[in-house]
Amino acid sequence: MRFLTVLAFAFVTAGATLGSAAELYEMNTNVRALGMGNAFTPIVDDKDSLFYNPAGLAKVRGINWTIMDPRFGVDGYDVVSTVASAQSDSSYVETLRRIFGKNLWLGGGAKMALAIPGFAFAIYDSAEVAAYLSNPAFPNMNLRYLNDYGAAIGVGVDVADTFQFGVVGKRITRMGGEFPFGLSTLGTLTNADITRQLSNQGTGYTLDFGSTVTIPAGIVTPIFSLVWKQIGSTTFSRDTGTAAPPRIQDEIIFGFAAPIDLPGLNINPVFDFKHINRTDEPLGKKLHLGVEFELPVIRVRGGLSQGYWTLGAGIDMEFLKIDAASYGVELGEYPGQHEDRRYLLQATMEIGLDPGFGFLGGGGKGGKGSSGGASRGVKPRR
Repeated sequence: MRFLTVLAFAFVTAGATLGSAAELYEMNTNVRALGMGNAFTPIVDDKDSLFYNPAGLAKVRGINWTIMDPRFGVDGYDVVSTVASAQSDSSYVETLRRIFGKNLWLGGGAKMALAIPGFAFAIYDSAEVAAYLSNPAFPNMNLRYLNDYGAAIGVGVDVADTFQFGVVGKRITRMGGEFPFGLSTLGTLTNADITRQLSNQGTGYTLDFGSTVTIPAGIVTPIFSLVWKQIGSTTFSRDTGTAAPPRIQDEIIFGFAAPIDLPGLNINPVFDFKHINRTDEPLGKKLHLGVEFELPVIRVRGGLSQGYWTLGAGIDMEFLKIDAASYGVELGEYPGQHEDRRYLLQATMEIGLDPGFGFLGGGGKGGKGSSGGASRGVKPRR
């Protein structure tokens, strides 16, 4: 626990916007989406609509209870070995010295959710810890710890099977922040400094709006999406600690998908243009492109995210789904400068019931799937 506690140390500047100079990150991500370039807003159609596109709630079919969906990820074996070696350190500062100069990331989360047509509710917890050098020539380490937990509730409306829109509200309790420090800082740090900063915590409320336009066209179903997340940005109160946690900047996303429905196979090509309203970030860091091949039990995924390849796979065993993904994020100013490759695993236990309370496999996508098309029989999940 010492390693996590030390990395949780983050000197937070009040009112700062996290990630403005480095990684464009997202909390509450889905491993399925990450495997396909994190391009997901046009096709999401389950409880994850609460975090990607509220309009997807209008596509939910049946009664779906997500019992749990824990996920965990790291950016390599070095994280595991560093955690093991850091346990023997006698002080927090010694551990900071040990990790200085290394790129380290680990994250995870889980949620419980209930989704029915047009409505979903979830309680969730999502956390990540990261440490990386921003300038190897003049060593400066960026240290980030974030833990968001809270509740989300949303509604979605389907208009004539062609237009869907939805709204989601969230209550978020946030702990942590981000701070860059150099070698000289280590000489003045004390355990008391770290402990004080660990108590930074605040509460915020946010609203997301999403819409999709679905064009029924037979085998291929074009879908356009427009999402505005964290409308007006989300700021946090200072409940405990020395400063309020950093705010979450609002994000506008445009998406497009053209799902192809074939006998025994569905192909989901998807494109997301994220952070449209961020003029301080280069275009390459905003583009996400992916594709998913759905077979009766197995899903295979691939894509591009922030200029880096992604791969993913999933197994759907009725009430249990297992998804794995590898993806890269850009830690520098532009794509291709400083990649951090990450690996995640997620296991989801779901129970789905149709309107007659018959069981639906894989969480209950019994009617329309991710493309909004007709029931597919062999693949009722999406």
